[in-house]
Amino acid sequence: MPISKPTEGATPIDDVSGLIPTHITTKAELDEWEAANILKAVRKYLSKKDKPKISIEWLKKVHKDMFDETWAWAGKFRTENTNVGVDFRHIQEEVKKLVDDIDFWQKDVGGFGIFEQSVRIHHRLVFIHPFANGNGRHARLVADKFLFSHGERLPSWPDAELIKKTDIRTKYIEALQSADRGDYKQLEEFTRGLIIG
Repeated sequence: MPISKPTEGATPIDDVSGLIPTHITTKAELDEWEAANILKAVRKYLSKKDKPKISIEWLKKVHKDMFDETWAWAGKFRTENTNVGVDFRHIQEEVKKLVDDIDFWQKDVGGFGIFEQSVRIHHRLVFIHPFANGNGRHARLVADKFLFSHGERLPSWPDAELIKKTDIRTKYIEALQSADRGDYKQLEEFTRGLIIG
């Protein structure tokens, strides 16, 4: 149920539990507010080439920085099951496995280059789906920070097309589903195709 009656023709927000700004009543207003919040986080994380120690707490902090002015639950793992993602009771354990895998890969043991590691980080975060919302955007920023901190070029994510029903979103979802089955080739090709220059 929307906070108040939205403007005629505007899409109301389905779920406002935890929404911080009280003036927002439509999906378009929410999208604009979230975009500004996320942009602030992108500038923070992609302005310095420092190599963060990727940990559970750091991953939560990135999400909090992306949504702290929008949602009260920003940076907190979800506490119920959704139609995607692991059972909420296993989120902590699955994120810890990812963090351990990243440490393993960074020791040059896994045989994956930086780009391949970033694609796997991206996929695993989307697959785990640790937060109530913003998981794809969070996974992309974390993967971008990983690439950036290693001096690699970044994909230019078509964020608007990845949110709405478009051919690009369909290809993206298919690539993620292929990675779910252990085949990362499609997601690597999709991501590589977004790197300009």
